[in-house]
Amino acid sequence: MKYAIRERTGCRSGSRSKGSALVIVLLLVAIITALVVEFAYEIYVDTASVANWIDAQRASLTAKSGQAFSSEFLKRVKGYDYTYTRQLTVPVPMDFGPDNHLVLKAEDENARININKIVHEETGELTPSYDMLIRLLKYLNIDISVAASIADWIDHNSEPRSGNSEEGAKNSPFWSVDELKLVEGMNEDAYNKLIPYVTVYGETLNVNTAELPVLMSLSDSMTETICQKIIERRSSSPFESKAEFLGMGELQGVNITNSTILAAKSNYFRISSIATSHDITRVIESVIDTSLKVHYWREG
Repeated sequence: MKYAIRERTGCRSGSRSKGSALVIVLLLVAIITALVVEFAYEIYVDTASVANWIDAQRASLTAKSGQAFSSEFLKRVKGYDYTYTRQLTVPVPMDFGPDNHLVLKAEDENARININKIVHEETGELTPSYDMLIRLLKYLNIDISVAASIADWIDHNSEPRSGNSEEGAKNSPFWSVDELKLVEGMNEDAYNKLIPYVTVYGETLNVNTAELPVLMSLSDSMTETICQKIIERRSSSPFESKAEFLGMGELQGVNITNSTILAAKSNYFRISSIATSHDITRVIESVIDTSLKVHYWREG
């Protein structure tokens, strides 16, 4: 009987040893599995990061290629006698491979009122372009007092034209229309209404591409009916010169005081180059004139 008891005790001890070994083995397997999973995940993350970086670099280079290609478009435009398209998608005759795409857009900056021209650069006196801005603000139902703040942002002195119009003024020309957000009295609603019709580039206003609110700003005696006539006329037969525009029958009796800035051709364009590589998109926006001088550049 004593022998039997000793035998059972030995078996129980052996079972405990085997059970402990099994637990250790399972624990080691779990640890190794966790390490393998973590290692595999890190490799996946690193590989995905490298792939995204490559796609980002490819998209950036493709967007820059689009900007370079835009110079060919601008060279052709320079040779035209007149221009009449406000914005267009420029054809890109290149294949960038599967899952790589480029869209190149050009928008006419000369279709807008240049707010940097509302103040004379040397004397600081208001110009006829200031009157155009006032008319534009009225047509868009924006408080016209903001015009004084815009003028004070530009002129070199610190004398307010009205109330707090010098508050925070830079006292130098706008570098970008984005600066309008900083002008005293400019709220988000007014900014969003105004921004499609103003620019800070160019010397002229293209009568073939200016939209109705900009045409309305040409004179106090301008009407929507006359503007619609202008738009209808140029849609079928663009104006080839300023003289042809001013000679239009509907404009007889309309006193356009700032006719010196009018033109039938544009030479400043906003170029948007939008490149996509797989899920990564890069956008480069610039403003370039037809002499290929870059006035603005932003990458994003």
